Amino acid sequence: MSAPVLQLEDVTKAYVAPDGAARPVLDVRSFRLEAGEQVAMFGASGSGKTTFLHVVAGLVTPDAGRVVVCGGDLAGMSEAERDRHRAAHVGYVFQTFELLPAFSALENVVLGMAFGPGPDEARARHLLERLGLGDRLDDRPRALSIGQRQRVAVARALAARPSLVLADEPTGNLDPERAAEALGLLREVCDEEGASLLLVSHDRAAIESFDRKVDLGALGAVDAAAEGEA
Repeated sequence: MSAPVLQLEDVTKAYVAPDGAARPVLDVRSFRLEAGEQVAMFGASGSGKTTFLHVVAGLVTPDAGRVVVCGGDLAGMSEAERDRHRAAHVGYVFQTFELLPAFSALENVVLGMAFGPGPDEARARHLLERLGLGDRLDDRPRALSIGQRQRVAVARALAARPSLVLADEPTGNLDPERAAEALGLLREVCDEEGASLLLVSHDRAAIESFDRKVDLGALGAVDAAAEGEA
């Protein structure tokens, strides 16, 4: 079997509560994501889904355990090394999109390549056109609908040709019809680009559209093979 795109082993993370007590957020015994695989992870609000993605992206360091992303063990990297590794291998679709308001759709995607292989305007145009925004390249985020902003965020996440795309509640701000359309497009483009997709959500319809569904809360008690229905 080839090496997975993502593998976590015995990962824990806790935050300090105002009273000084440790508040556990993550407890993941084992999780594995293969190349080209698409997985939906679910859990109640506050269950640690966003923290899980932040740990995988190297934005947050776990208290213990191994997090191996595209062959690199994040635990052995400095913050600068994690940043470079993320830029080279990981695309991130944030829940609030995190677009720069002073820049156009095209500029937002080009700037997303700055820490990776370098700006490539032709690729940025291609992705935006593929996502149906060929006529909105010069529009700033405030001139775009929520759904259009989400597509810009998807284009930016894919701009540097990542092996792994992380999506945090990417349909949470959309109505059901637009959410289904946006999710389908995200999955299609990831498949075309050969990128693995890890999506976290509490949206039942979004989760049910995936063949593999993982309950984050179960990962601390059983092996990652214990996947269930949302």
